[in-house]
Amino acid sequence: MKNPFTIGIAKKEKFCNRRKEIKELKSLIQNGQNVVIYSPRRFGKTSLVKRVLKDIEKTDKNFVGIYADLFPVSSYQDFIEFFSKAIIQSIGKEVDKTFFQKIKNLFKNIIPSFTIKPDGSFSISISINQSSSIETLLSDLFKGLEEYLNKNNLKACVVFDEFQEITTLEDSKKIEGIIRSFIQEQENISYVFVGSRRKLLIDMFTDKKRPFYKSSFLFLLDKIPKLEFVKCIVNSFKKTDKICPKKEAERIYDLVDGYPYYVQKLSSIVWDLTEKRVSEKIIDNALLTLIKMESIDFESIWINLNKT
Repeated sequence: MKNPFTIGIAKKEKFCNRRKEIKELKSLIQNGQNVVIYSPRRFGKTSLVKRVLKDIEKTDKNFVGIYADLFPVSSYQDFIEFFSKAIIQSIGKEVDKTFFQKIKNLFKNIIPSFTIKPDGSFSISISINQSSSIETLLSDLFKGLEEYLNKNNLKACVVFDEFQEITTLEDSKKIEGIIRSFIQEQENISYVFVGSRRKLLIDMFTDKKRPFYKSSFLFLLDKIPKLEFVKCIVNSFKKTDKICPKKEAERIYDLVDGYPYYVQKLSSIVWDLTEKRVSEKIIDNALLTLIKMESIDFESIWINLNKT
């Protein structure tokens, strides 16, 4: 039997609750609003936005969800590459006879090439016209996407995960300004800006001197309520023919103060240690295992705190 608890991005039945947040975020996106989602790390931001995009795509055939992870960016060329790949992957979720027609002339200075895999999926590599300026390349991206959507009578939501990372780039303020200038003119695209480095992200949208000042709704993702998370824990054990009494599920939640990542990870370890029924002793042993697993993280945090 497969462990039902997910440490990474939660999908389908492994997605725990968040009904209120799903409803609110879906409404904002469908009404064309731009949103900033912030919270501590590993609170489920990525799982939430990906779930909402899929939900909207299921009910609206004229909607395209585009997700770009910006965490690894170290240059504006990286931004161009990651965003253009995300656009192409969303437009052509499957390689069929219409795929290459869809992306033909999508960009002028950004040239994609493809490797088709045996299972029908594909990998993308991007070449950039090195003589083009930052303004030209960003214009190519944002206008190319907008023109494609208009031509095909589509709407879209672009999710920039770890958006605050663009502040680390050379000419970051210039890049912020250019991106903002394109976004504010688009009517059929909403944007969701996600980030874990909260101060950096929030400053981008609340500092009067910054291009994105007051351009988006601020959306705090809080802990999952205890009652709902406890239900998820109990049901996940039940679906895999194991028993976790409500009292023990509440203890799992309380031991890590409801922090979503640690609730999932502790539950996962408890599940591995449980043959049939969860006990207090099993949870104690699981907690010791969790502390050992996370000790390197805790040590690095402690070292960084002492440096400041």
